[in-house]
Amino acid sequence: MEKLQELVGEHTKVFFIAGNHDMLNDIDYNQLESNLSPLYLHNQFYDVPGTKWRIIGNNGWYDYTFADNVDKTTEQFWRWKKSFWIDTGIEQPMSDIERMNIVLKQTEQQMQQASQRKVLFMTHFAVRHEYIHYSEDARFWNMINGMAGSRRMETLLETYQPELVISGHLHHHFKPLAKSNGIYYNNSVGYHNNRINEWNSDDFFTEWTQ
Repeated sequence: MEKLQELVGEHTKVFFIAGNHDMLNDIDYNQLESNLSPLYLHNQFYDVPGTKWRIIGNNGWYDYTFADNVDKTTEQFWRWKKSFWIDTGIEQPMSDIERMNIVLKQTEQQMQQASQRKVLFMTHFAVRHEYIHYSEDARFWNMINGMAGSRRMETLLETYQPELVISGHLHHHFKPLAKSNGIYYNNSVGYHNNRINEWNSDDFFTEWTQ
């Protein structure tokens, strides 16, 4: 990301947070909670000069609440994850529920401190139930929904009403979702048609716009 910042120049600011794939190698939980880089916005904020805008970032996490159509206990979700899900490789000194509790506390504190600002909130994991695909296959797909994000984060954002919310994680392109409290964007880059017709030029802004 620091190399990208050099590439785009001083008139564009680059910030990043970490998703679950970024958490798989060469980093632990305590490092993810630290100030890795001036560009790393997890549990941090950036006030855009000359405006009322504040960008707030949080990596986010999940707590199985988007899998509410599956009759499974927290322990069963945890065991399924450890058996089938890529995130089993992520170092984690606590349960998923405990980790999500920390995320929610961090986010609420940031939102409270930004009460006089216009907020753009960015996080990795899904924050709206409209993004979740439910199927009749309770054995697999609906279990994956448990690792998609959190209905509790959805409720928190509805309470504080940031103007813009950006998320990802779902490997899909969704249309912008306009709600009474703001606009939600969830567009993963690099997964459209197995990456066909993506990243074909050397110009970053051309590819980003497409």
